[in-house]
Amino acid sequence: MPDLAFLNGQIIRIEDAFVSIEDRGYQFGDAVYEFIESFDFHIFCLDEHLRRLQCSMEQIDFPTISFSDLKNQIINLFTLSEYKRAGCYLQVSRGVEPRAHSYTNKVSPQVTMTIKNLAHLDPGVNTKGIGIRTCEDYRWGMCHVKTVQLLPAALEQHKAKKAGLADTVFISKEGYVREGTCTNIFMIKNNILITHPLDNHILPGITRDVIINRICKKEKIAVQEQYYDINEFYNGDEAFLCSTVMKIQPIIEVDGKKIGTGAPGPLTKKIQAFYDQLIYHL
Repeated sequence: MPDLAFLNGQIIRIEDAFVSIEDRGYQFGDAVYEFIESFDFHIFCLDEHLRRLQCSMEQIDFPTISFSDLKNQIINLFTLSEYKRAGCYLQVSRGVEPRAHSYTNKVSPQVTMTIKNLAHLDPGVNTKGIGIRTCEDYRWGMCHVKTVQLLPAALEQHKAKKAGLADTVFISKEGYVREGTCTNIFMIKNNILITHPLDNHILPGITRDVIINRICKKEKIAVQEQYYDINEFYNGDEAFLCSTVMKIQPIIEVDGKKIGTGAPGPLTKKIQAFYDQLIYHL
């Protein structure tokens, strides 16, 4: 089965999918997106992804679409792909109309999706840990909306990869640890998970939510959503980043400074194991 694409209601081969040059997503970054995965043919957290997509669209004044129809279309695309382990990239732009900064909202949003086999991306749980770097946050002020305006994230992830590191974490002017280029960040101190509260400076990550509300609540692991600065981060007992794609990655080094013992800590490994059980035993 070739990789498939969905373009405004039509399913076609991915290489045959094209959008107009006057699509506002292309012209202005006026688009939102989600990335949804399946494990053993089960789509993980689909409703959570769709709720976040709807919130993103509402935050930037998009016209409404039928989310029940969209859900069915996503399920159908996963089914047609026949991939046991798949990833669906979903993007909704405000639509296609003559280029102008102001929009009319008189055109239909453009919905595109691609689905690909992710079987090659499952090396297992990371038992060695990763290194990361930090930089001052220079992104726009609505990071809680999952738009395609990702240039700072792309630049800083490139710098991290070039330095042989896994990611870059954005730090506010006041020194507060926010999030990675495509990840949420957790620090652990005295067996308490500490993470940036949900506000306009970070994305409400699906994996973040799963960790807090489905793992930590069930396993009675203490969580504090609070601001913490870079020096507290350096002095944490453990740390990890998380995302749909990267899952849970233990952080053992930040800006060349060792975190804790310099190896994945016991609570991080415990959460990794719970998460792995969750995604494969739905």
